[in-house]
Amino acid sequence: MKKITLIMTVLLLMDFTAAFAWGPKGHDVVAAIAEQHLTPKAKRKINKLLDGQSIVHYASWMDNIQNSPYWQYGYNKTKTWHYANVDKGYTYETMPKNPAGDVVTGLEFLTKEMTENYKELTDSMKVDYLKMIIHMVGDLHCPSHAGRLSDRGGNGTKVQWFYEKTNMHSVWDSKMIESAKKWSHTEWCNYLDRSDRKTRKAIVQGEYVDWFKATVIEAANFYEYVESMEKEMPNLSYQFVYDFSPTLERQLIYGGYRLAHVLNTIFK
Repeated sequence: MKKITLIMTVLLLMDFTAAFAWGPKGHDVVAAIAEQHLTPKAKRKINKLLDGQSIVHYASWMDNIQNSPYWQYGYNKTKTWHYANVDKGYTYETMPKNPAGDVVTGLEFLTKEMTENYKELTDSMKVDYLKMIIHMVGDLHCPSHAGRLSDRGGNGTKVQWFYEKTNMHSVWDSKMIESAKKWSHTEWCNYLDRSDRKTRKAIVQGEYVDWFKATVIEAANFYEYVESMEKEMPNLSYQFVYDFSPTLERQLIYGGYRLAHVLNTIFK
């Protein structure tokens, strides 16, 4: 009993970073782009697992279950799988790892289970693991989910967004995408999904850790920008949207193409 209590205490203390990334719209955009590039075989297998529902339908499932009783009965162990903190002066490799796992190790585990151990999984596990992968590949590309442990992934860095008090994490979670374009996720998908086959092939090269390390660089650029303003609570507005819209669009595009690649590889 003491051992269980100690483990639960450690897990609670490790809850440094809010789990949400992109907000529902960002996750929907990533999934919508991915859906356009699934192979026929992957589409059939995913369609069967999800009872005909689109992967977009489940893009935010992993966030949503945290507010349901379902969360308390098994999936609270994945709470740290949405992000990986990297402090200034560290890399993903040199930063002390969260013993409960992170978005990179979580995706590596899920992908291995869905490929090497697929036959041993129950049907419900296959469905849940698929939903988690759909969400976590989106998280992997969100700069706030590569933020610093020292400020809880941007939650502790206070800023203003068009003169309203908020924090850096919230800016990337939802405020940026909502301010950049007043579009639905389908409009975002139609606007972004224009790369040719050669470009898409180049984008999906590498592994989870490589993709995340690129997100760490984007997060560092974000911190540097805010810190260069040298104000206690800098106001981010039109200039920030202009400066970082290319980053936002690139991360959504990369997330979508790479999610399709992951799913096509699993369900080949």
